[in-house]
Amino acid sequence: MTRPLIGITTWRRFIDTDLGAGRAAHTLGTEYAAPIEAAGGAVVLLPPTASVDEVLDRLDGLVLSGGEDVHPSRYGAEPQEGKNYDPSRDGFEIELALGARRRGIPVLAICRGLQVSNIAFGGSLVIDIPTTEHHQPVRAADQQLAARHPIVLADGSRLAALYGTRERIVNTIHHQSIDVPAPGVHSVAWAPDGIVEAVESDDDWPFWAVQWHPEKMIDPDEAAEEMPLFTAFVSAARERAAEHPAAEKGTR
Repeated sequence: MTRPLIGITTWRRFIDTDLGAGRAAHTLGTEYAAPIEAAGGAVVLLPPTASVDEVLDRLDGLVLSGGEDVHPSRYGAEPQEGKNYDPSRDGFEIELALGARRRGIPVLAICRGLQVSNIAFGGSLVIDIPTTEHHQPVRAADQQLAARHPIVLADGSRLAALYGTRERIVNTIHHQSIDVPAPGVHSVAWAPDGIVEAVESDDDWPFWAVQWHPEKMIDPDEAAEEMPLFTAFVSAARERAAEHPAAEKGTR
């Protein structure tokens, strides 16, 4: 069986290479592709491009990845001093989210991806989460990767059904969160301090948006606990591929 084609958005960074220092590169951690491929998907990386419709016409599923903050002007807030923003990525991913929603393409939105989606659909963000027991200021990399907090999933939510539980422990790699949920989505997970940790679509569109980073929970036990999310997403993409074969979308 042909694997569904899954596009994952990238992060534009400036890195040192053999051709010079600080060269612009479209990057993505390998941990994003690994569980998608393990679940049966074929992965293609998506740098910002003007050809949003052409890209979406060829995809069976879309992952909106994590990364830097969306520019606050997108939801009526002021930029934060010292923050770097990428307007080209913001615009590209907002158009991807809107286009995927129109087409019914399955979407897995992770951290920034959840935030992009909420902004695209008309919601807003908490620009900087107040410090609580469960959400501390951004720390050194090792501390940030190790940080965990509990969440509660809504009874009857898709996420509760696929995880088989309403209580989970997830990682904490974010300083922003949803403020006002966008029309057409509703909150389905919360941290003890009230921070929204996931949203789902009001209709039957296969859309999973989580504030934590399931791909970065790579300890074998944690990775196994997160795998149902990737499996459900790729399964939905496979169903879409069967309903919308490549012949209808142009040559891949």
